[in-house]
Amino acid sequence: GGVPTAVQAADTGSKTALQGGFKVMQGAASTQDSGSRRTITRGATLDNSQFEGEKLDGISFQQSLCRDCNFKGSSLKGASFFDGDLTQANFENADISQVNFEMACMKDANLKNAVVNEAYILATTKLDGINIEGADFTDTFLRKDQQRYLCSRASGTNSKTGVDTRDSLQCQNVKDLSKK
Repeated sequence: GGVPTAVQAADTGSKTALQGGFKVMQGAASTQDSGSRRTITRGATLDNSQFEGEKLDGISFQQSLCRDCNFKGSSLKGASFFDGDLTQANFENADISQVNFEMACMKDANLKNAVVNEAYILATTKLDGINIEGADFTDTFLRKDQQRYLCSRASGTNSKTGVDTRDSLQCQNVKDLSKK
């Protein structure tokens, strides 16, 4: 195999080296968009990678394997994990606002005290066994069965935003929490 290379989304040529010699290329799509990064790591195997405390806003991890990855305390605003495997990934204290988790497997992932505002979680997102203690899901739209499942697991208050997890999930609107 070998390690897949990142596809550069622009022409700035700046690079950041990550675990295992994997390169993340970054840049802006146009001169008007020079403040944002659009990095593509499609289909990369990043299992067990350490990204603790990193600023990874806007990075695309779509279709990547990030099992047991450590994103603790990282900023991942606007990142994409579309169709990725995040089994047992650690997002504790991370900012995962506006992140795309469509079709992602988040089985047994740790979102303890994470800020998950306006995240993109669809019916195809697998949430089995997820830890959401203290997570803030403000303005994250969920399907009713996902909302019911997360409310059955919800506890705590986010230390950064001060928002109660159950309130952020609008658990008061869930009719019957005994059904899972």
